[in-house]
Amino acid sequence: MVLHRWAYRTSADALHPGTTVRYYYRTGDSLATVIERTERYVTFAGEECNGRFTHDQIDRLIRDGRLEIVLDDTNHCPTAVGVIFDHPSKNPHDTVRD
Repeated sequence: MVLHRWAYRTSADALHPGTTVRYYYRTGDSLATVIERTERYVTFAGEECNGRFTHDQIDRLIRDGRLEIVLDDTNHCPTAVGVIFDHPSKNPHDTVRD
């Protein structure tokens, strides 16, 4: 019997608002929730961490094992998230189009 090992690769394309991620940083790790996705950036926020990264940076973080998608239905975004990322995008391409 041959056992097949499946390798699933993920990328920034899998991250949408509401997705839970675990972000590993220098002093630890924390759960966060994706709060915004544009054509250029993915933004997530949590009680102990937050970040805004380009899609390429997200792909590197995932590849390096520093960012993981978590199958979790809990929102880890703090209530004051508008204070953290309360600045408009300077790039006209950084808008979500329906």
